[in-house]
Amino acid sequence: MKKDIETIEERVRELLQSSERGAHTYDHSLRVLKIALEIGQEEDANLKVVGAAALLHDIGRAEERETGISHAILSGEMARPILEEVGFSREEISLVIDAIRTHRFSEDLTPNTLEGEILSDADKLDAMGAIGAYRAIAQSAVTGVGIEGFLSHADEKLLRLNQLLHTPSGKALGKQRHRVLELLVDELRREVASTEGLTTPELSSIPDMRGE
Repeated sequence: MKKDIETIEERVRELLQSSERGAHTYDHSLRVLKIALEIGQEEDANLKVVGAAALLHDIGRAEERETGISHAILSGEMARPILEEVGFSREEISLVIDAIRTHRFSEDLTPNTLEGEILSDADKLDAMGAIGAYRAIAQSAVTGVGIEGFLSHADEKLLRLNQLLHTPSGKALGKQRHRVLELLVDELRREVASTEGLTTPELSSIPDMRGE
């Protein structure tokens, strides 16, 4: 299995590093792999399927931007020849593709298998906690929506993710990450509110630093 995963990782690196943008990078896929394998071990899942699905789940991102077709569908299609190349069985390929096609938060699809649930959880967990906040803030900078855009995204998606986790192990990991994200968002909102309405002070209100 290790050699198969390493070969898949090479293909994913080639695909993602040539088209990296915003929050969905090669590093994101590696973090999802690590989280997914951790959950998979706890849940007694097929780790070969879990590992492959985690690495391949975002490889259709660049084509999505060009075609408008969901990257979950595209990634599944693009995964097939890679999986065939490394010798996955038909059943394994079917499981990997199904997991990839049902992982996306915005499409509100329910995974059909344990391995699909694990990929969905791992992808969501990487959008939570300090890393999740960093990714979302970086994406807000890329798109130009700023702090308010990040806070809206946090309310609409990030702070809801803990309610959408499937596996017991995923839910356990999600508790701490959700709390970290919640604290960060609350503090950022407080600091933004504390500076609203501020204007440049009158020069006469600034102490004379020369001591005259």
